[in-house]
Amino acid sequence: MKILMLITNRATLHLLDGEEHPSGFWAEEFAVPYKRFKQEQYDVDIATIGGIAPTVDQTSIDPGFMRYVRPAGSQNNDSAESAEYIRTIESVPALKAPMNVDTFTKDQVASYDAVYLSGGHGAIGDMAHSEEMAQLFRWVMAMDKPIAAVCHGHCGLLNLRDGESKWPFAGYHMTCFSHSEELATNMAGRLPFVLEVEVRRLGAIYEKGDVIWGSHIVVDRNLVTGQNPHSSRALAEAFIKKLNDVKVQSKV
Repeated sequence: MKILMLITNRATLHLLDGEEHPSGFWAEEFAVPYKRFKQEQYDVDIATIGGIAPTVDQTSIDPGFMRYVRPAGSQNNDSAESAEYIRTIESVPALKAPMNVDTFTKDQVASYDAVYLSGGHGAIGDMAHSEEMAQLFRWVMAMDKPIAAVCHGHCGLLNLRDGESKWPFAGYHMTCFSHSEELATNMAGRLPFVLEVEVRRLGAIYEKGDVIWGSHIVVDRNLVTGQNPHSSRALAEAFIKKLNDVKVQSKV
């Protein structure tokens, strides 16, 4: 199996009040799925818009902050997990020299078995507006390849339209970072858009977990989605199952 991982290239996010807020990709949403994919012996390539090296959101590797983005009462060892995320990120040379989404061809897209969209607030700033990323996903959809997105990774799907100007994921059940979780951040009311509101507006059937920050995933057809950072592990497992099911079906 060969997976393409797409990550935001933004180190900051421009907010409605003019602040350039430090941002980037969220460590858990990259490191946990990446490690699981490699454990399954999948080949993994990494790409950003413009081929710009991505920046990890520093709050996502801060043990003092990490407890605020997981459900109350969970038994996570934030210091150990932060250290593991950092080790994983530093061990991936492709993060320093990612592929360029803007130059992908249809044949390149065809060489992958699936595409994974990593999250982080930075994705609001670049992935939501890229025509090149939209073109990549037109090819992915036409080839019926599995797609996974976690937290704000769905931003990479927002600009996609079909030949009738419709969003291809209208009518899909999905989850993403919830409005209630967004309201708990220090950017509440200052973001360019709220992702849950956007996917609902475009026609998604939105679902979320019963507990804020709790793990929640949704699988609908070839789309696997996760709500928040704490969903990363369950999302990776569900995506691996999807890929293995596709592999079995292709042999029948």
